[in-house]
Amino acid sequence: MGCVNSRSVEVYQRKFKLVIVGLEGSGKTSIFEYIRQGKFVQTKPTVGQDLQLSIGVNVDFSHPEFMIFDVGGKVPSLWSNYYENTDGLIFIIDSSNKEQLYQVKEQFVKLNKDLEYLNVVILIMFTKQDKIHLDNQVLIQECGVFGYLEQDTIFQMCSAKTGDGVQEGIQKLINLIKKQQKPNIPLNPIKQHQKKIAV
Repeated sequence: MGCVNSRSVEVYQRKFKLVIVGLEGSGKTSIFEYIRQGKFVQTKPTVGQDLQLSIGVNVDFSHPEFMIFDVGGKVPSLWSNYYENTDGLIFIIDSSNKEQLYQVKEQFVKLNKDLEYLNVVILIMFTKQDKIHLDNQVLIQECGVFGYLEQDTIFQMCSAKTGDGVQEGIQKLINLIKKQQKPNIPLNPIKQHQKKIAV
Protein backbone atom coordinates (compact mmCIF):
# COMPACT_ATOMS: atom_id res chain seq x y z
CA MET A 1 0.00 0.00 0.00
CA GLY A 2 1.35 3.38 -0.89
CA CYS A 3 0.22 6.92 -0.33
CA VAL A 4 0.11 10.25 -2.08
CA ASN A 5 2.49 12.68 -0.41
CA SER A 6 0.85 15.53 1.45
CA ARG A 7 1.20 18.82 -0.33
CA SER A 8 -0.04 22.35 0.04
CA VAL A 9 -2.06 23.67 -2.87
CA GLU A 10 -2.46 27.42 -3.25
CA VAL A 11 -5.92 28.37 -4.47
CA TYR A 12 -6.53 32.04 -5.04
CA GLN A 13 -9.86 33.73 -5.08
CA ARG A 14 -9.07 37.05 -6.70
CA LYS A 15 -11.25 40.01 -7.45
CA PHE A 16 -10.14 42.46 -10.08
CA LYS A 17 -9.67 46.01 -8.82
CA LEU A 18 -11.41 48.65 -10.95
CA VAL A 19 -11.09 52.39 -10.37
CA ILE A 20 -13.66 54.75 -11.85
CA VAL A 21 -12.70 58.40 -12.41
CA GLY A 22 -14.04 61.38 -14.31
CA LEU A 23 -14.23 65.15 -14.15
CA GLU A 24 -16.86 66.72 -11.93
CA GLY A 25 -20.34 66.43 -13.42
CA SER A 26 -19.38 63.68 -15.87
CA GLY A 27 -22.01 61.27 -14.51
CA LYS A 28 -19.34 59.06 -12.97
CA THR A 29 -21.15 58.24 -9.73
CA SER A 30 -24.40 57.57 -11.60
CA ILE A 31 -22.54 54.98 -13.67
CA PHE A 32 -21.04 53.53 -10.48
CA GLU A 33 -24.49 53.21 -8.91
CA TYR A 34 -25.92 51.62 -12.06
CA ILE A 35 -23.15 49.01 -11.98
CA ARG A 36 -23.82 48.44 -8.28
CA GLN A 37 -27.63 48.44 -8.25
CA GLY A 38 -28.62 47.80 -11.86
CA LYS A 39 -30.75 50.93 -12.04
CA PHE A 40 -30.47 54.71 -12.28
CA VAL A 41 -29.96 56.47 -8.94
CA GLN A 42 -29.95 60.24 -8.47
CA THR A 43 -26.58 61.01 -6.89
CA LYS A 44 -24.67 63.80 -5.20
CA PRO A 45 -21.09 64.82 -6.08
CA THR A 46 -18.44 62.51 -4.60
CA VAL A 47 -16.30 64.78 -2.40
CA GLY A 48 -14.13 64.42 0.67
CA GLN A 49 -14.67 66.21 3.99
CA ASP A 50 -11.60 68.36 3.32
CA LEU A 51 -10.71 68.71 -0.34
CA GLN A 52 -7.17 69.81 0.56
CA LEU A 53 -6.49 66.56 2.39
CA SER A 54 -8.87 63.91 1.14
CA ILE A 55 -11.12 62.84 -1.67
CA GLY A 56 -14.46 61.10 -1.55
CA VAL A 57 -14.37 57.41 -2.41
CA ASN A 58 -17.23 54.92 -2.65
CA VAL A 59 -16.34 51.24 -2.81
CA ASP A 60 -18.47 48.29 -3.89
CA PHE A 61 -17.19 44.81 -2.97
CA SER A 62 -20.40 42.91 -3.79
CA HIS A 63 -19.66 41.80 -7.35
CA PRO A 64 -18.17 38.29 -7.54
CA GLU A 65 -15.57 39.24 -10.16
CA PHE A 66 -14.44 42.73 -9.17
CA MET A 67 -14.39 45.47 -6.58
CA ILE A 68 -14.85 48.99 -7.87
CA PHE A 69 -13.65 52.30 -6.41
CA ASP A 70 -15.57 55.48 -7.32
CA VAL A 71 -13.08 58.34 -6.84
CA GLY A 72 -14.28 61.95 -6.52
CA GLY A 73 -13.80 64.21 -9.53
CA LYS A 74 -13.12 67.55 -7.84
CA VAL A 75 -9.41 66.88 -7.28
CA PRO A 76 -8.03 64.92 -10.28
CA SER A 77 -4.47 65.32 -8.97
CA LEU A 78 -5.32 62.80 -6.23
CA TRP A 79 -6.67 60.08 -8.54
CA SER A 80 -3.27 58.42 -8.82
CA ASN A 81 -3.39 57.57 -5.09
CA TYR A 82 -5.78 54.76 -6.02
CA TYR A 83 -3.97 53.27 -9.03
CA GLU A 84 -1.79 50.79 -7.12
CA ASN A 85 -2.69 47.16 -7.91
CA THR A 86 -5.42 48.36 -10.27
CA ASP A 87 -6.44 46.04 -13.11
CA GLY A 88 -8.83 48.35 -14.94
CA LEU A 89 -9.44 52.09 -14.98
CA ILE A 90 -12.83 53.41 -16.08
CA PHE A 91 -12.72 57.01 -17.30
CA ILE A 92 -16.13 58.67 -17.59
CA ILE A 93 -16.65 61.54 -20.04
CA ASP A 94 -19.85 63.56 -20.42
CA SER A 95 -20.45 63.34 -24.17
CA SER A 96 -23.01 66.16 -23.99
CA ASN A 97 -20.43 68.63 -22.59
CA LYS A 98 -18.14 69.96 -25.32
CA GLU A 99 -16.00 71.85 -22.81
CA GLN A 100 -15.31 68.64 -20.89
CA LEU A 101 -14.27 66.88 -24.10
CA TYR A 102 -11.40 69.36 -24.34
CA GLN A 103 -10.63 69.40 -20.60
CA VAL A 104 -9.97 65.66 -20.48
CA LYS A 105 -6.94 66.03 -22.76
CA GLU A 106 -4.95 67.41 -19.84
CA GLN A 107 -6.03 64.46 -17.70
CA PHE A 108 -5.03 61.98 -20.41
CA VAL A 109 -1.49 63.41 -20.40
CA LYS A 110 -1.23 62.94 -16.63
CA LEU A 111 -2.93 59.55 -16.79
CA ASN A 112 -0.46 58.27 -19.36
CA LYS A 113 2.42 59.30 -17.09
CA ASP A 114 0.83 57.83 -13.94
CA LEU A 115 0.15 54.48 -15.62
CA GLU A 116 3.47 54.27 -17.47
CA TYR A 117 4.78 51.31 -15.46
CA LEU A 118 1.43 49.75 -14.59
CA ASN A 119 -0.34 47.12 -16.67
CA VAL A 120 -3.79 48.70 -16.55
CA VAL A 121 -6.57 48.36 -19.11
CA ILE A 122 -8.56 51.56 -19.70
CA LEU A 123 -12.29 51.74 -20.42
CA ILE A 124 -13.44 55.15 -21.63
CA MET A 125 -17.20 55.51 -21.27
CA PHE A 126 -18.90 58.36 -23.12
CA THR A 127 -21.96 58.85 -20.95
CA LYS A 128 -25.24 60.80 -21.16
CA GLN A 129 -26.01 59.35 -24.57
CA ASP A 130 -29.68 59.73 -23.66
CA LYS A 131 -29.16 63.50 -24.10
CA ILE A 132 -27.09 63.54 -27.24
CA HIS A 133 -26.32 60.88 -29.83
CA LEU A 134 -22.84 61.23 -31.29
CA ASP A 135 -20.71 58.72 -33.13
CA ASN A 136 -17.96 57.35 -30.90
CA GLN A 137 -15.33 58.08 -33.57
CA VAL A 138 -16.31 61.76 -33.44
CA LEU A 139 -16.01 61.80 -29.65
CA ILE A 140 -12.68 59.96 -29.70
CA GLN A 141 -11.30 62.50 -32.15
CA GLU A 142 -12.60 65.49 -30.19
CA CYS A 143 -11.04 64.41 -26.89
CA GLY A 144 -7.78 63.32 -28.54
CA VAL A 145 -7.47 59.92 -26.88
CA PHE A 146 -5.06 58.36 -29.37
CA GLY A 147 -2.68 61.29 -29.11
CA TYR A 148 -2.20 60.82 -25.37
CA LEU A 149 -2.92 57.29 -24.16
CA GLU A 150 -0.59 54.36 -24.84
CA GLN A 151 -2.40 51.74 -22.74
CA ASP A 152 -4.90 49.16 -24.04
CA THR A 153 -8.09 51.18 -24.34
CA ILE A 154 -11.75 50.24 -24.84
CA PHE A 155 -14.46 52.73 -25.82
CA GLN A 156 -18.12 52.47 -24.89
CA MET A 157 -21.12 54.74 -25.45
CA CYS A 158 -23.52 54.55 -22.51
CA SER A 159 -26.25 56.14 -20.40
CA ALA A 160 -26.73 55.75 -16.65
CA LYS A 161 -30.41 56.72 -17.02
CA THR A 162 -31.34 54.03 -19.52
CA GLY A 163 -28.52 51.61 -18.71
CA ASP A 164 -27.60 51.32 -22.37
CA GLY A 165 -23.99 50.22 -22.80
CA VAL A 166 -23.07 50.16 -19.09
CA GLN A 167 -22.88 46.42 -18.46
CA GLU A 168 -21.58 45.84 -21.98
CA GLY A 169 -18.63 48.16 -21.35
CA ILE A 170 -17.79 46.58 -17.99
CA GLN A 171 -17.91 43.09 -19.51
CA LYS A 172 -15.55 44.13 -22.31
CA LEU A 173 -13.15 45.47 -19.68
CA ILE A 174 -13.27 42.32 -17.55
CA ASN A 175 -12.82 40.10 -20.61
CA LEU A 176 -9.68 41.97 -21.70
CA ILE A 177 -8.25 41.93 -18.16
CA LYS A 178 -8.82 38.16 -17.98
CA LYS A 179 -7.19 37.72 -21.37
CA GLN A 180 -4.07 39.48 -20.15
CA GLN A 181 -4.02 37.50 -16.86
CA LYS A 182 -1.58 39.71 -15.00
CA PRO A 183 0.64 38.00 -12.39
CA ASN A 184 -0.46 40.31 -9.57
CA ILE A 185 -0.38 39.25 -5.93
CA PRO A 186 -3.87 37.85 -5.19
CA LEU A 187 -6.12 39.86 -2.88
CA ASN A 188 -7.65 36.88 -1.08
CA PRO A 189 -5.25 33.92 -0.96
CA ILE A 190 -6.79 30.75 0.47
CA LYS A 191 -4.61 27.73 1.22
CA GLN A 192 -6.17 24.34 0.82
CA HIS A 193 -4.18 21.37 2.15
CA GLN A 194 -4.54 18.03 0.41
CA LYS A 195 -4.69 15.18 2.94
CA LYS A 196 -2.80 11.88 2.63
CA ILE A 197 -4.81 9.38 0.67
CA ALA A 198 -4.15 5.63 0.92
CA VAL A 199 -4.01 3.83 -2.41
